[in-house]
Amino acid sequence: MRVALFLLLLVNLAFFAWSQWLAPKQAQLPVSPKVDAPRLQLASEAMPVAAGGSCVTVGPFATSELAARARQTLTDSGYPSVPREVATSVPDGYWVYLESPASEASERRLLDRLRKGGIAEAQIVGDPGARRISLGVFYEEARAFAQSERVAKLGLLPQILGREKSANSIWLDLTLKTGAPPLEGQKFQAGDTELEFRTCPAGGAASAGAAPPPAEAPQSQNPTAQ
Repeated sequence: MRVALFLLLLVNLAFFAWSQWLAPKQAQLPVSPKVDAPRLQLASEAMPVAAGGSCVTVGPFATSELAARARQTLTDSGYPSVPREVATSVPDGYWVYLESPASEASERRLLDRLRKGGIAEAQIVGDPGARRISLGVFYEEARAFAQSERVAKLGLLPQILGREKSANSIWLDLTLKTGAPPLEGQKFQAGDTELEFRTCPAGGAASAGAAPPPAEAPQSQNPTAQ
């Protein structure tokens, strides 16, 4: 699966770079007009071009390996880039839970009620005074809602909390050639990932001698997620 993702990323990025920046502008031969042809535009309505070699950044790349492959594609196309690591947060599943009763005896009765109702994964979590009854963590929102509905049928009021975790993504800053069309805001699919172009942040610039992207940070795993 990872190999296929890498190949799709390379193909999409390479074609996009070629079509946007490298494809030769050949004279168009006369052809028969199509019924669904776009309307003619005035010169003032045409897309403006980037002047003076504007800096754009493309990403986000989830791993340093993906960023390195895309960076090589850009370099081979004559566009050296500078990798930049950005701290972000990403979804980390959906927690289904109940507020815990005030007493331990009530907690035990609630757990027994849940387990008799088929919610075997129910367990008490947290410190005294701030405890909850965990009903499971699910990576898919639909499964979290299904679990919530099962618990609701027992006459209880479960809650769903979307969780997030810290992650790092990599963006590649590069300088467009003078006269290239602006790319900011454009998006394209590269395998299972949607990449986009943005304006470089303040101080962002592309250079051929930039250091390689940082090593991929290990991702934490949650063994209780389902």
